[in-house]
Amino acid sequence: MLAVEKWAQNKAPFIALVAPSIAAFARELPDMFRNLKMHQLANHKATLPHLPMWYDLYKNHRQYCEPFQKMLVDSSALAEQLIAFGSSVKELAQNKEELNGYKLTEADLAEGQLFWKELLDLSFHEMRFDFGNLPLDNHIAANFELYLSKHKMELSFVFLVFTPCFILYKMSPSKLYHKARIGDVSSIDKILRIDPLMLHDPAIGYQIQKIRLSGKLNTYQNLVDAPLKPIKAKLTNGKIKASMATLISIIADGIKQPLTSIEIRNLFDAVAQDADKRDIDTCLPDSPEALSKSIQRKRSSWQPLLSPDSKKSK
Repeated sequence: MLAVEKWAQNKAPFIALVAPSIAAFARELPDMFRNLKMHQLANHKATLPHLPMWYDLYKNHRQYCEPFQKMLVDSSALAEQLIAFGSSVKELAQNKEELNGYKLTEADLAEGQLFWKELLDLSFHEMRFDFGNLPLDNHIAANFELYLSKHKMELSFVFLVFTPCFILYKMSPSKLYHKARIGDVSSIDKILRIDPLMLHDPAIGYQIQKIRLSGKLNTYQNLVDAPLKPIKAKLTNGKIKASMATLISIIADGIKQPLTSIEIRNLFDAVAQDADKRDIDTCLPDSPEALSKSIQRKRSSWQPLLSPDSKKSK
């Protein structure tokens, strides 16, 4: 049994599913940001896309979300189940009047428990595969190459634009683009550092020229130079993991299943044991008190995406 499976025992099903996945994903983020700096997707160097189509991705998230979801469904049984579950929940939310007065039966509860057990089994099976650094199944590898050949632009956008926007700026590319195109200088700078192609977007270019014509030459020069500059963030492993630890804490509080900083620390240690054969995660603060303070400091950074009513980590 994986150490993360032991950690998940006696936790609420949603926490047992989501928290280990986030902690494991935190290990992948440094490589993703290195790929961002080199403008490459996995081992594939990014190529120049058709610019008008690329700019359209900022305006319509479905154009890149749908190919990405289809790729996940074809390569992961867990992703297929989760996407189907999400669709069912959305459908129920849209027709919630049909549930008025409905009382759950023992059969419903048993079915729900079985569903969550199957999800957790799939999740830990995939983690075991990832932690073992096993080569991709030939079918999955072939599917990835197929989707990459058909949707390289959209998948590049997911990994090179959407992911850093979400992790670093806690907003979608669409929201960042909206703020930039109405003249927010900080947003223009952020979007150009993540995606130098946006220097040639007509709306962004218009705002940059407005700044030049208004006489703010230093600001203008900084924005013109922004595509050649690194992202304004110290992307150390410790900072990335502390940010993900904060996200776990906020989610747990949000569903009224709070986790202490000790429990969160134990989770990251469990991932280190499974993935790296180390007793502890050396990137996080040593003491629970230091981790708790780190989580509390970083909570506000997630507020653009999450409810401001989240409680502090204990």
